Amino acid sequence: MRAIQKRYLREMVAATMAYVALIMLFAFGIPHVKVAALRIVLALLPLLPVLAMIRAMVRLLRDEDELERRIDLEAFAIASMLTGFGFFSVGLLLSVNALTRPPAFLVAILVLPSLFGSYGLAKWFVARRYARS
Repeated sequence: MRAIQKRYLREMVAATMAYVALIMLFAFGIPHVKVAALRIVLALLPLLPVLAMIRAMVRLLRDEDELERRIDLEAFAIASMLTGFGFFSVGLLLSVNALTRPPAFLVAILVLPSLFGSYGLAKWFVARRYARS
């Protein structure tokens, strides 16, 4: 593993652990907080590690060689389109009551994890395709 990949892994693991901790703090803490301003702060805290994740991804892209960057950008494009397509499809199905309507906040919260998950899968497929050629 190259140094930039080690750095990326280190930054992403730290940011992901912070994100999970802050999401847990939000989920378990919000019912006990009555002051509106504190509720807003508690709700927005998980965005800090998400920004760190975005920074790690951009740094990785900036420092990769051409082939690695091409694989990552293709995977990002596929993941973005699949995530958008998936949420658009769910929206259409919700509009005709074909699905049980989840709370709006739940749908919104699932966008970023869905994007990251689909990116991981897309990168695996794209990298395999380039490895075969």
